[in-house]
Amino acid sequence: MNFTSSFVTILLLFSNTLIFGQNFSFNYATNGRRVCLVTSEVVEGTDAIRLLFHDSLSNTNDPIYVNRRALGTQTWTEVATALAPGTGHWIDNNVAAGDIWEYQVRRHATWTYQSVIYDAIGYTIGCLQSDNVNYHGQMILLVSNDIPTTLNEKYNRLKKEITADGWLINEVLVPRATSWDSGNEVISIRNQVGNVYSNAPSNDKPKVLFILGHVPLPRSGSTIVTAPDGHDQSKGARGCDAYYADVDGVFTDTATFNPGNLSSPLAINLPGDYRWDQDFFPSDIEMAFGRIDFADITEISTSEFVFLENYLDRLSNYKNVATGFDMGNKTAYYFGYDNSNDGSFRSLPNIAAPGECYQNVAGTTHNQWVQENGPFKIYMQNKFQPSINDWQTYGMNATVYSSDQSYWGFGDVPQPAGNYGRIRTLLGINSKCLIALWTTTGTNIFHQACTGMAFGLAMKEIMNHTLSNNYLEKPSQSYDTPDWWNRTHFAFYGDPTISLYQVAPVTNVTLTENGSNSALMQWTASSDVEVIGYHIFESDTEFGKFERITIETSYIISSYQTGHWYMVKPVKAVTSGCGTFLHAGLGSEIQGDIILTTTSLEKHASLQVFPIPAHKEIQLQSTFNIKEVSIYSILGEVVINERFSATPSSISVSSLASGVYFLKCKGDDERVYSSKIIVNH
Repeated sequence: MNFTSSFVTILLLFSNTLIFGQNFSFNYATNGRRVCLVTSEVVEGTDAIRLLFHDSLSNTNDPIYVNRRALGTQTWTEVATALAPGTGHWIDNNVAAGDIWEYQVRRHATWTYQSVIYDAIGYTIGCLQSDNVNYHGQMILLVSNDIPTTLNEKYNRLKKEITADGWLINEVLVPRATSWDSGNEVISIRNQVGNVYSNAPSNDKPKVLFILGHVPLPRSGSTIVTAPDGHDQSKGARGCDAYYADVDGVFTDTATFNPGNLSSPLAINLPGDYRWDQDFFPSDIEMAFGRIDFADITEISTSEFVFLENYLDRLSNYKNVATGFDMGNKTAYYFGYDNSNDGSFRSLPNIAAPGECYQNVAGTTHNQWVQENGPFKIYMQNKFQPSINDWQTYGMNATVYSSDQSYWGFGDVPQPAGNYGRIRTLLGINSKCLIALWTTTGTNIFHQACTGMAFGLAMKEIMNHTLSNNYLEKPSQSYDTPDWWNRTHFAFYGDPTISLYQVAPVTNVTLTENGSNSALMQWTASSDVEVIGYHIFESDTEFGKFERITIETSYIISSYQTGHWYMVKPVKAVTSGCGTFLHAGLGSEIQGDIILTTTSLEKHASLQVFPIPAHKEIQLQSTFNIKEVSIYSILGEVVINERFSATPSSISVSSLASGVYFLKCKGDDERVYSSKIIVNH
């Protein structure tokens, strides 16, 4: 299929004379009354973020307002007031290298729904050479205890890859569920999860809960609320993995809900049945969560463990960027229901940049269209139930898939011959899809994923969003009002730690003795041509917390210890619709099993570089003679190279633009010592 015959292309001319191509349609008179179409970019050569208003040519009447907050915080501060209608961009100069700011853009009183006036709202992130390569934090791997024995090799590989991605795993093994009505088993599991969370350091609480296998499923819901999909038979005690993720929420069990005609007797709720009463989260969920569970799938005659093995293989191929699993830079959507379309406009141009965001205008042959025009990071179908036949015929050439249609997204029951449970079936089919979402439930804003953060974390804030906290404000519309927000039936199917940005890992990692109580670490470079350098990490255990040591193409570990684990990650600068950030590939690790023969007690060489950030010059303090200094840009270009007969005490950086750089000092012994520096004029 040819893109030019399939896509609507709009060229927007901004006041800064830059021309951008959009491969999707956006109607300012309709969607634009609810959504501000905005992305961001780094202003080249400066410490500044430029916000791009992609609907500016059509906006001739409404002033623009910009709010800002540090990513991960909750309070907005207005930073631009009443920008003139038609403004094409706004520059935020109050930023520094390494920053990540979240922006909310709005036009006041543009939309009326049920006699209430709302603002048009959009979001973007400003990444100014931010670094998300280091340790990501703790996570909980909640696993059915039959998985490690049945799929031992694949399960251990999964743990190694989660660790290599930067997470510290807390493994919680629990008995396999014996039915879809888990009873009081969910209480002890929640207590185990809560104990891990409470025992973690206050500054390093688990961020993600990954549920693997047929772990007992909590259920919650008991009131006459708006049905999750507009159908009353879907009310009641639905699946509620958030019961485990909301470690301090108070869930009660006193209500009676049995109106008749429910889709499943499992949705009936009675006092003391361990099906909780709450239809809304009792408090903010502390952790993002995701479930992989292929129990009782009947639409396809494949066993649960074959499904699971298939998924784990595809997940590993994705993380290692195996042949055929490079998912590229594009996102796409089909124009469906308004609430999901608006989510596409708020999120997809940020994740892929507007020029890499595509609209399917070919019709309802979704899987075929995605196969012929992908791969895509995300495909938002936004209408219709997915067809199993289409998935089996064409696959799904997108990492994340979502759609907006009745009840196929409930994965909380054994699957009959029909739509319930189909969302779990999708992930078992041999395709590129690793995350499936049901956007009928209002989980439709996830622009934060444009920073490279785990996709599950990008979903957590919209799940926590309520009318009172306004974490991610949006105007009310049909099927997207406060009755739909913050619901206990919210679900996420897939690995919640996945990032949408890929970097091919290194191969052939070796450690050899180097003398003087040191070891030499070497590897074959990443096949990714955009890699700008490598980071080295060390841990005292295979699944421990890996701390960064330094950056280099080979590394002499002067503090080498037999038995420790060493890991190397390739790093590249990624440009999305949210600026530029450093992103790493999966770490390749090796255990130090060599025993050094030397017993020299010489002092380990060290290098100190300060101040950070630097203004006009950087100071150098070293325990070795420096004969050459090179400074590299974030793109790997040499911007300063000087040779010395004696160790210099300082290096001028006044000629460099503000930003992040890498400094390499070569000593008399030909060893290279590295450090990241930040220049901020």
